[in-house]
Amino acid sequence: MTDFRIDIRRGALITAALALLCSLFYALPANAEPADYADCPAATLCLYSGANGTGERRDFTDTQSLESYDATWDGKTLSAKNNTALWACVYGDPGYGGHLETVKPTAADAYAAGAVSAHKLVPTRALCFTGYERCPDNRVCTFAEQNGRGAMTVHLPATDPATQNYGNSYGTGAAPKSAWNRTAKHVCFYPEPTYTGTWADPADASGQKKFGAYVVLRGESVTVPAPFAGTFRAHELVTTTGDCQ
Repeated sequence: MTDFRIDIRRGALITAALALLCSLFYALPANAEPADYADCPAATLCLYSGANGTGERRDFTDTQSLESYDATWDGKTLSAKNNTALWACVYGDPGYGGHLETVKPTAADAYAAGAVSAHKLVPTRALCFTGYERCPDNRVCTFAEQNGRGAMTVHLPATDPATQNYGNSYGTGAAPKSAWNRTAKHVCFYPEPTYTGTWADPADASGQKKFGAYVVLRGESVTVPAPFAGTFRAHELVTTTGDCQ
């Protein structure tokens, strides 16, 4: 009988220990960061080829923001740890284009295969939604997407040999949706590569009212509205807006 009572007590102690251990597991936060992210150095954005901070790791500091990755890494990121004091902006396309996700300071995130092709680190989340800052001084820059995002074309002003216009003709290969005029002159955009053409006013039901040029004043950046967006084929720099064709 004595041995039987001791076994009962031992069973009770084991049961209590198991209950305590289970309670410790349940007390862990549901969103606790995987231990794998612990290898990300301080002041670094870490991109991983595997889920939850696993696989190959690539490190970037706040001076290594990239508009696009090399072919061996493009679309390869499946998780990230932003171990910096900045916001991380993660993009689906090169040139800060396509789908955008933001990662707040010290946070981690996960991605679908092929979803990450570019990133930048910025002091405020609002700066993730623009890309105008890439445009060099004294240049006209056009962008494939709104708000200065997507592929950027930097235009070096040159005199067109046929028209003598101080600007650039794009032909049919470009369709910018935003622009920044970082020159000391105004810029006149046209729907034809010959610095000509007109746009119909969408508010005019008669179709008689036309626009001959879309003007971006010196120093201004703009997301181009309808009916002009995606239709620019040339621009010229002018001293006054009255000089537009």
